[in-house]
Amino acid sequence: MERQDFYVISFENTHSAMEAQKQLKGRYAITVIPTLREISQSCGISVMLPEMSREEAVAAALSLEMEPGMYQLYYAQGDRSCRAVSPVETARRP
Repeated sequence: MERQDFYVISFENTHSAMEAQKQLKGRYAITVIPTLREISQSCGISVMLPEMSREEAVAAALSLEMEPGMYQLYYAQGDRSCRAVSPVETARRP
């Protein structure tokens, strides 16, 4: 399988995921994907941020007009058969 590294934002509920998709769609190249099985505490859909640097992904996450506790940014490395997913810290809004 081909290796693919990307950032992904998971959400506490489907409503937040749909709202984030609306907010990000015009500004970033995003893809709505099923939540990765490595991420267990979220709803069934997530937003993938392909081909972004860490700084761009953090900026995209922080641009969401929702409570920070409603989403989590992750970095996924590897392919489907062997993927490592780790949370990414984002700066808190003032």
